[in-house]
Formats: sequence, C-alpha cells, structure tokens
Amino acid sequence: MKTLILGLGDPGLAGERVGLAVARELHATLDDPMIDIIETKASGIDLFEIVAGYHKVVIVDCVRSGEGGFGELCRLGLEDLELIPKNVTDHGVEYRAKIAVEGLHDSAMPGEISVYAIEVTDDIRRSEELEPVARDAVLRLVDEIAREEFGDRMRESGWY
Repeated sequence: MKTLILGLGDPGLAGERVGLAVARELHATLDDPMIDIIETKASGIDLFEIVAGYHKVVIVDCVRSGEGGFGELCRLGLEDLELIPKNVTDHGVEYRAKIAVEGLHDSAMPGEISVYAIEVTDDIRRSEELEPVARDAVLRLVDEIAREEFGDRMRESGWY
C-alpha cells in the first residue's frame, strides 16, 4: 500500500522550513519504494486532492499554538490543522491547509492520516538555514516519526 509523506513549509523562512526538512530527512531514513515524499509551500492547497489514492499519509509542518516552547514536538489530529499557519499578519492568520470532508468518497480517503509539527516562534525572517534549536527538533521528529510510523522500514545502516 502506498504511503505519502507531505512536508509543508516555506524554504526561505527560518521556522517555516521545518516541515520540509523533516520530509527530506525521512526520505533519507526510509528504505521503501512504496513511500512517496512531496514537499510544498503552496497555500490553500486541497490536501485531499494530493492524498487521494494513498493508504497512509504523514503530514509534517510547523505550528504556532502558543502552548509550547520553540522546538517542541507535537502530534496533531485533523481537527488541529487550523493551527498550522501560512502567514501571521496584523489582519489575522492565513492557514496553509484547510480540511473539508463533505462529499469526500470513502475510497479516496487514506486509511491513516498522521499530523506532526514542530512548535516555532512568530519570527518569520528570511533564512535558508535552520536555527540550532529547530535543527535539533527536526532530527528528534524524524526519529519519532520513523519509529512510530515506519519502524520496520528504516534503513539498517541508520541515518545519523
């Protein structure tokens, strides 16, 4: 059965790139041709168009919940996706992904959807490098996802 790892983020913004970094590290960690990796910074994407046909989907992004410290790992439910911001402005928050399940055929829906995130700050400065705290969080989340979601499909040689 096909699995999708969907990394969300903006590669040009410091904290926003953590979802992309986790997806890339998972790609290097996992040894399975049945796992696809998609990285996107698209806003307003229709997740169900992307995930249609997959049995299992793992979504990875940043989150600004205000409830955790920078670099804290989170496992979210689909109902929490509204916490994942695209842009925070004086006019409010724009969300990267919104889920609408009305009219979705059961056959198109993945059997499993897991959502993981790393708590980031409101610092949205341009940077192509992860801060040390964010890099450490990426590695911890890769390890957590690899073990919880794909334990039997990790490369034997390790990825560190």
